[in-house]
Amino acid sequence: MVVGLFLVSVLLAFSGFYYSQWMPRFQLERAVQQVTNDIQLARIKAISQNCFYRLQFSPVDDSYRLERESLNGPSNWPGVLEGLCRQFSQADNPYHCPGVKLESSSSHPIFSPRGTVVGTTIILKSAAMKRVITLSTQGRVKVQEG
Repeated sequence: MVVGLFLVSVLLAFSGFYYSQWMPRFQLERAVQQVTNDIQLARIKAISQNCFYRLQFSPVDDSYRLERESLNGPSNWPGVLEGLCRQFSQADNPYHCPGVKLESSSSHPIFSPRGTVVGTTIILKSAAMKRVITLSTQGRVKVQEG
């Protein structure tokens, strides 16, 4: 019985070590999936509602927002916030991904009612890994290791 308990404790120790190694990877993959889903959502909303949508990225606080164009005034931006501000570092936010940083974004992609967009590159980073999300002008999303 003592040998059995020893083996179980050794297995639990190894699984705890691997769990702590895998969590940053899972959190990064979750954040990448959330960003790519919101990119597709912005494109679909722009086409279906016949107006401009954009994703505004803020590397300073590891967040981004989905905005619909404002029809008031001479400028369409700042837009109207759609849903929540997506923050990776805020614990009470549903988009919380501990350890994930929004390293950079080449621009704030604005989707036209035709579904086209200015090409953008978004870089997300966790402890030892990096993912590069590339958005083409036709709205195609490509995710690569950085």
